[in-house]
Amino acid sequence: MIQSGLGGYCNIVCTQPRRLAAISVAERVSDERCEPSPGSDGSLVGYQVRLDVARNEKTKLLFCTTGILLRKLAVNKDLAGITHVIVDEVHERSLLA
Repeated sequence: MIQSGLGGYCNIVCTQPRRLAAISVAERVSDERCEPSPGSDGSLVGYQVRLDVARNEKTKLLFCTTGILLRKLAVNKDLAGITHVIVDEVHERSLLA
């Protein structure tokens, strides 16, 4: 749906509890969509973790750690430009996340 343009503008952020999970899930989703590596030209999937970013201006599905999302919230309280937030592995969350 994202690639075909159905459903209008879409910019999804999906949190993962750990850095390795965010990177590996982004790579898996990109592979299943038959796209190049996350963040590469032609890929709509990306990831952002502390000290490592693989995204571009066309990224529509961003996997990130909870800390990255919390930093985004500190700067942009209403998350302007983000249409959906998915909190994955919510059962693994700490009191701070």
